[in-house]
Amino acid sequence: MRVLTGWRLGIVMALGLGLIACSVAPPVGEVAPPPQEATPPLVSAAQGNPAVLALLDSAQNQQQAGNYEQAAAALERALRLEPRNAMLWHRLAQVRLSQGQWRNAIDFAAKSNSLAGGERNLQASNWLVIAQAKERQGDREGAQAARARVEATGGTLSDGGVE
Repeated sequence: MRVLTGWRLGIVMALGLGLIACSVAPPVGEVAPPPQEATPPLVSAAQGNPAVLALLDSAQNQQQAGNYEQAAAALERALRLEPRNAMLWHRLAQVRLSQGQWRNAIDFAAKSNSLAGGERNLQASNWLVIAQAKERQGDREGAQAARARVEATGGTLSDGGVE
């Protein structure tokens, strides 16, 4: 199996992340995912680790199929391999948001922000996840404050996505 590096990995990641935006309706009885205001930024999600890349790909496929718990399990396995990977925490926050697990979504997005360093677009995406979760909890002030943090990060958002 050939390992992708450099710009090729970026292209594959961009295509995969683009597919995430195409969601399907959840099975009956599950919470419909809230509208996504931002897609994950194009950063090296797995830092070249083939096992983590495979788990991330599996999580994306499971999420697209509406299998949120399986997607979360794949991301949790990836996090055991790379516990300081901010993008993996962000993706898990998005899955938990899709499941209606607002508190977990907030916690995981905050964890991602604590590890994101200078990745402003990732931080902006995390603040959007936090805003959406707070809004779903009925915390309009908290949601407004989180949206204000999006602008404060200096991340750029357009057309509902992170640039």
